[in-house]
Order: sequence, then structure tokens, then C-alpha cells
Amino acid sequence: MMKLLYSLLFLGLGLMANAQNEAFQKANSAYQAGAYEEAIQRYDSIVNSGYESAALYYNLANAHYKLGALAPAILNYEKALHLAPKDEEILHNLKLAEQKRIDRFEALPPNLFKAFRFGILLAFSPSTWAIIAIILLFVASLGIGLYFLSSRKRIGFILALSLSVLGLFSAWMAFQHQAHLEQHPALIVMSESAYVKSGPGTEAEDLFILHAGTKVVRVDEYESWTKIRLIDGKIGWLPKGSLEAIY
Repeated sequence: MMKLLYSLLFLGLGLMANAQNEAFQKANSAYQAGAYEEAIQRYDSIVNSGYESAALYYNLANAHYKLGALAPAILNYEKALHLAPKDEEILHNLKLAEQKRIDRFEALPPNLFKAFRFGILLAFSPSTWAIIAIILLFVASLGIGLYFLSSRKRIGFILALSLSVLGLFSAWMAFQHQAHLEQHPALIVMSESAYVKSGPGTEAEDLFILHAGTKVVRVDEYESWTKIRLIDGKIGWLPKGSLEAIY
């Protein structure tokens, strides 16, 4: 009975994968034919089904970019980059899209300690840090086996201890990176223009204006308002509806 259930499960997963692949190919065909709106609809339907990949978001971003829709193009390039941080094509196209933004801001000079810390923390995605941790701890377990089951106890002890420390460090980095993403999520301004307020309300003072495609970081939330921070340190409040999270 269990074998039958497993067979049905794998069959179902295989059929779903084939369906997603077929839908992706149809969306790509529409894109190649210049039917960008149709391609977007097809890509969106795949995303809405719960599937995601760097290639999917990258192609969706390209379709939006072709139509001149800057905010959704940047949003989806960022989503693709989140899944494939070192992909050169994604980085290149994102940079091209960002050059078309109206807003330009200079980043604050980084604190050297924070820059070093975040340089290590953001070197890999949380999932990559987790994979590194699993591999290191697995190899460390081999060192433990070497310690107990062979005459090379010193080598086994050093191997198990050092790799265990590195594995636990990688696991901690995975946790810290994920916590950082959850506490300070990056957002894209989706409105063509939006006034940043001094407080969470329409009656608050207008501080400055942001335009489509600008990337900000969420600092806080209150009812239907989001407190944001720019790379130059400016802070203010925007309606939640004018923003969309990258991840």
C-alpha cells in the first residue's frame, strides 16, 4: 500500500513539473514572439501557482522592461537576484533598469565594522549558509568516526572539532541572515510617484517624493503605513499600497 502511495506521489510531482515546464515554455514563446503582455500573464500564472525560480523572475522582469514598466521590472530582477546572487546577466539587466530610475541617492559612508560583518553575512544566501553547515557537520561526523574507529585519534579529533565549529558558525550565519531579511525587508516603490510623509497619516508633512523603482528598507509599520529608510539615511512613511516586498 505504501509503495502505491509513494508511486502516486512521485507521479503527481512529475506531472506537476511537466505542467510547469510546459507553461514556462509557452510563456517564453510568447516573449520571443514579442507578445510581452501575454508572456507576463503566463509568467504570473506560474508564480501564482507557488513555483519560483531565478529564470522565471528574470524572464518576467525582461517582459516588463520591454513594456517600459520600470517598477515591476526592477522588482522581479531583484527577486531573481535574491535566488541567484552572483548571476551576471541578472546583475547586468538590473543595473540597466536602475539607470532609468528618476531617483538618485548617495549611500552613507559605511561603518567599517558593520561593513565587514555584513560582507560576511551577505556573502551567501541563508539557504547556502545552511547547506555549507550541513556539509561541514557531516564531514565533522566522519572525523568523530576516525577518532573512535582508527589509530589516528589526533587527526580525527582536530578534524571533528574544527569542522564542527565551522559548521555551527555557518548554521548561525544562516539564522542571522534570515533574521536580517525578515526584520529589514527590502521593498520597491511601485507607484509612479509617492510623497514620503513625516508620520503615518495623510495629514503628516510631505518630506520628499519618491518614484517608481526606488529601493527602500522597511523600518517599521503602523496600520496602513510603512516607515522606510533610504541608502542615504533619509527616513519617512509611505502607504503600504505603494510598496512591494522583494522577498
